Amino acid sequence: MMATVTGMGRRAARWMAGLAAVACCVAGAVLPAHADGPVPVPSTPPTAAPTTPLFPGRTIHMTANFRLSEDAVPGQQRSQPTAYLRLVFSEWGNGRDLTEQECQDLVSTFWSGTGPDYQVEATTESNRCEIRAFYLGETRHAFYSLDESGHMQVRPPMAYLNQIATSFDNVSFERLDFDVKGLNNAHCNANPSKEDLDLLLNITHKSTCVWDVDDGATIPTTDDPLMEGDVEDYFTTYLAGTVGPFTELNPPVNPFTITPAPTTGPAAGASAAASGDQSETSEHSSTGLLIGIGAAIAALVLVGTGALVIALRRRH
Repeated sequence: MMATVTGMGRRAARWMAGLAAVACCVAGAVLPAHADGPVPVPSTPPTAAPTTPLFPGRTIHMTANFRLSEDAVPGQQRSQPTAYLRLVFSEWGNGRDLTEQECQDLVSTFWSGTGPDYQVEATTESNRCEIRAFYLGETRHAFYSLDESGHMQVRPPMAYLNQIATSFDNVSFERLDFDVKGLNNAHCNANPSKEDLDLLLNITHKSTCVWDVDDGATIPTTDDPLMEGDVEDYFTTYLAGTVGPFTELNPPVNPFTITPAPTTGPAAGASAAASGDQSETSEHSSTGLLIGIGAAIAALVLVGTGALVIALRRRH
């Protein structure tokens, strides 16, 4: 009897393994793919403001890092004086990750456009979508102003970053790191949770301000300067800084400033409605497909279990 049961157990194991393989193959064919690597950044701006909220029912985590210093710029053989901005979007803790396509959608919506002295790259890694923008030359004046007396003010584009954050259904904008080199007697504004000012780096100084919500800070929401102080020769020589006021940030193109084109008549409205219906139908079809696949997998498992029970009874 022991040998018979063992043989049946082996056959049952093979049946269940086969069912599991079928289930994995079927499910794998429809689940969104996750791939690490570069994400194309469109040069053509969007034609309409994004439909919000984005990613309904999901929580997106967001962090930002800004530094006015020098960095290794894509396509350049050595470090260049830059204003560097890095954004990271992620989703974790709820069994879901941002997909490559969702990262592409974020980049296409919020970080399109081109310009001189500007480089940008985007990547998807694990469950993160990352955008890195490099501003060179005079484009850096979107982030700093310097007057004739040598007083400098520096600001990240916080108004736009908060517009991005509030476009999600549920977002946790958790941290802003802010570094400036070539500034002395520095002062942080807007009550950071951490600051490290006037750190001596050989021939210049570096200052850091951090806003971390876990430490009780509030992420700044306006484009008011977040750091100011006295400019050093290092900034105007090695970092090629110039006297001048703040300028407008462009690129990226802010999709929230886009004025929608007027409709041309009933035909255009009907076309838009048809497009919306198709999109909704596609979404419902995808949902229905997933439900159908789940039901099929459950049926396969039930059939296999029933066959196993019948076989065991016949042996007895």
